[in-house]
Amino acid sequence: MIGYILSVVLLVVAVILGVSLSKVNKENAKLQNELASEQGRANANEARRRELEEAQQQRENSHGEYVKVAVQGILNQDVGAVLVVSDKDEIIFFNNEFEQLFPNIRILRNIADQKEIQQLFKEEEYVSEELSKIYEIRTEKLEEAEKFSGRFIWLVDITGHYKTNKKLQELKEMADAANKAKTNFLANMSHEIRTPINTVLGMDEIILRETSESATRGYAENIREAGTTLLSIVNDLLDFSKIECGKMEILPVEYEVANLLTETINMIEIKAANKHLEFIPVVAEDIPYLLFGDEIRIKQIIINLLTNAVKYTKEGSVVLKVSWKEAGDSSIQLIVSVTDTGIGIKEEDMDRLFVSFERIEEERNRNIEGTGLGISITKQLLELMGSSLSVRSEYGVGSTFSFVLKQGIRDRKPIGKFREKYAYKKEKYKQFRTTFVAPNARILVVDDNAMNLSVVEGLLKNTQIQVDKAGGGAQALELCKENQYDIIFMDHMMPYMDGIETTKKLKEENGELNKETPVIVLTANAVSGAREMYLQKGFVDYMSKPIQGKRLEEKILEYLPQDKYVLVEYDEIEKNFYQNLWKEVADDIRSEYDFKYLDIPSAVESAEGDKECFRFLLESFRDNEEKNRSDIEKSFEAEDYKNYTIFVHALKSTSKMIGANELSEDAKALETAGKEENISYIKANHEEAMTMYTNVVQEIRNYFEATKDSE
Repeated sequence: MIGYILSVVLLVVAVILGVSLSKVNKENAKLQNELASEQGRANANEARRRELEEAQQQRENSHGEYVKVAVQGILNQDVGAVLVVSDKDEIIFFNNEFEQLFPNIRILRNIADQKEIQQLFKEEEYVSEELSKIYEIRTEKLEEAEKFSGRFIWLVDITGHYKTNKKLQELKEMADAANKAKTNFLANMSHEIRTPINTVLGMDEIILRETSESATRGYAENIREAGTTLLSIVNDLLDFSKIECGKMEILPVEYEVANLLTETINMIEIKAANKHLEFIPVVAEDIPYLLFGDEIRIKQIIINLLTNAVKYTKEGSVVLKVSWKEAGDSSIQLIVSVTDTGIGIKEEDMDRLFVSFERIEEERNRNIEGTGLGISITKQLLELMGSSLSVRSEYGVGSTFSFVLKQGIRDRKPIGKFREKYAYKKEKYKQFRTTFVAPNARILVVDDNAMNLSVVEGLLKNTQIQVDKAGGGAQALELCKENQYDIIFMDHMMPYMDGIETTKKLKEENGELNKETPVIVLTANAVSGAREMYLQKGFVDYMSKPIQGKRLEEKILEYLPQDKYVLVEYDEIEKNFYQNLWKEVADDIRSEYDFKYLDIPSAVESAEGDKECFRFLLESFRDNEEKNRSDIEKSFEAEDYKNYTIFVHALKSTSKMIGANELSEDAKALETAGKEENISYIKANHEEAMTMYTNVVQEIRNYFEATKDSE
């Protein structure tokens, strides 16, 4: 029984084991199949890897060592992601950084297979959203004779720079906004401050014109002095704004040196006298009479230097020296210096001298008025005109400020005895005289400030011009419908309808009566760029307040039709003064020598009645004869008639200046022939002109020989 049970058990176990083994065998077979499949895939990947490596090797082998060297050079520069392609856009090389940006690059043979990579060669920047980075794209060609041609790009990570630049841009926009706000503030400040100053100075000028009572004139002079000082402070701030914005204009014009210096001295002499200082102008009498430059800025520079000298000098003197030297045929170097016996400047304070809003020794100079901008503005104005400001100073002894400025020459006639001319002009400066009368002319003045209207009307009273007044834009348009005006002066900032809107309606909607009438804007908006803005808005010209009588008359003469005014020719006192003076000098010279070729009254007029200047002119003509004659003769012999014309032109001018009128006419005729290419006339008359040249120079030599004992 036991044996039977054991047999059954063994049979059952055998069956179970059989089933288990079968299952195990099946599982094992399945596992073997999976392992074989994985091995196949691994073999396939290995084959693909070997294929890619072989392709890369083929790329390198096919294009030689050049690509390897080029790529190594790129990698040595640590420039970031790099890709090299052939001229057929085949992928030759890429580095790990490039593969990080474009992971599928390994399975590509040509960049045409992926547009994103192909587009890199057309762009300047690439943004990787996945890496949150910005790259600058740089490209270059690769060529080596017939061995290889292609191109490569490299992507430089500029994310940091981009963030910095973005921050800088934000800061710039903030600075621009602040600067715009500052400019708007200055424009408003200009209007709010200069408008009442305009009224005060305008009314004051009317008082000075009309009163002869000495005490009243004294009060009025004090008002003008205080008002001018206040105005100069405002102007300093506005000029500083213009220079800071890079919009300061340098506008060269013809100007008379004597007038510029006279106006400058008139302004400074009173300030010096009030402090009991000796003011000494030393002006070279042979400075050319008419120059070409920015008269307004030159005057501003000299006044700034003189004003500072007077401010910081308690006792002693202030000396203005003006001289010159040649800088070519048509220009000079104008040399200006201002020397004072003031407090001087410490060596350690020199660097602070040109700092805006900086005042040296503030505690010691706390009672001295000013903004600390004058010298800084002066320095920057000179730099705009191609010059510089020099400073020499000894603390406790005094200072000298100087500059040398190139100016064009328009008339070489010397200014003559400047001090005598200045003394006469100073006397007549006290008496205002209208420059023209225009009883048939009619102008319209538009301003919402009644006092400003009264100022303009008062300043023009002696011209007899008809002045209509409008208190705003609407009233101005109504008057323009009924009356035709020769000139319209228009204020800018007015309530309800400002000057720009009024002018636009006048030109576009108000009929034909005043459509072509010149409109000149009167405004206290004197910041940089204002002039251009007004011209664009339809105004023909621009006048900054406060309005001065002389400038107002000059502006009216510029735009008033010539048949509407008559210039006043009443200065017989001045004419007689100079004519008598010059006649005495001419008679004195003619008593010394009997001239045949020189017209002495003409020469004395050129020297403005100064005998020493007359002799200087003759000496200069004589001493330059050898060079000038050589230039003329050489160009004539070489048939270089272009330069010949230039040389005889110079002879014409210098001959006229010394009264050699016949020689001047001969040279003028030769110059005209040269311009008209009339060579036959030049050949026929050259020798005669040169003979006259010889005669004139010899007469000058004879004159100096005859008068050498009287020198």
